[in-house]
Amino acid sequence: MTEQIKKIYEQFECSGKFVSAQPYGSGHINNTYLVKVDEEAEYILQRLNTNVFKDIPKLMQNKERVCQHIRNKLLRSGVGDITRRYITYYHTAKGKPYYKDYDGNYWTLSLFIKGSKSYDVIPNADIAYQIGSGLGEFENRIADFDATLLIETIPLFHNVPRRLNDLKNAIAKAEPERLERSRELLEYLSRFDQPMLELQRMRDEGILPLCVTHNDTKANNLLLDANDKPLCMIDLDTVMPGLVHYDFGDAIRSACNAAGEETRDENEVKFKMDFFEAFTAGFMEKARNQFTYKEKKTLAQGITLMTYLQAVRFLTDYLDGDHYYPTEYPEHNLQRTKVQTRLLQEIERNYDHINGFIQQYC
Repeated sequence: MTEQIKKIYEQFECSGKFVSAQPYGSGHINNTYLVKVDEEAEYILQRLNTNVFKDIPKLMQNKERVCQHIRNKLLRSGVGDITRRYITYYHTAKGKPYYKDYDGNYWTLSLFIKGSKSYDVIPNADIAYQIGSGLGEFENRIADFDATLLIETIPLFHNVPRRLNDLKNAIAKAEPERLERSRELLEYLSRFDQPMLELQRMRDEGILPLCVTHNDTKANNLLLDANDKPLCMIDLDTVMPGLVHYDFGDAIRSACNAAGEETRDENEVKFKMDFFEAFTAGFMEKARNQFTYKEKKTLAQGITLMTYLQAVRFLTDYLDGDHYYPTEYPEHNLQRTKVQTRLLQEIERNYDHINGFIQQYC
């Protein structure tokens, strides 16, 4: 595999002779490697998942356009050391920001931001504040980018009718044992099916504005420096038109689960209110001036929506035979669903306080 990685790395026009490569990160979808060379620079080499992303050239066009926009804003603002604040992609000799190998796999190469780190599980409220601030700054930097210039890299990604249809199809062909184990979860989640259509309706009717969104704002997709100050968002594969509710809601879903989404004990799942308040304060301090009154008034609905959708997606994959998310044990996706469902119950129980705190910033 090392020799294969070396050959692929050499297709890109960047400095440094290949020395070594090792798997890197904790992402579910792409295969990621950290490449070391005979110079100080290091690189991230990724094999993109073409089962998930059907149009890699357009996906890379999205990523480069957004990163170029951020770069230009940083330059105009006089920010120093800007290559640590956006992702730099490299091109092949043919001028393309990806390489397609003989097996049809697509690879990308980007500059590794040395000295950076991320958190799979947020350790305290101070870090929650910094991650909120980092996401808010990202939203601020892309607020004036025309969302219509981007394609949907995963069409209907956060579309509730699409996800419910996928779930319905998975139920129809599920193994009886898996269906039986899922019955109580299906019954609980079905209570949200109609209420969760509300944000979709407001998007479709233009009540909520379409903007550029990251759409996968887990805590570990924000890089911080050695002092835990935000640097930049990574994993931009799902950058596309959306609602700010998607980014804010998914970030809260990730940041405020005390146990993390991979815990094997759903009883450990608690909604960390101090993390929520710290994250929201950091986020709003950076980005609230970019949002309409209607966006801010409905922002809390995004937290419920994104937790519900993640539960539905995990359960759909479980009933469908575990084809989308990598699993480490037979009931992994069922356990992930239980974790998201417990978190949804926590959010439901604390919703009035959550919404009231957000409304301070309206």
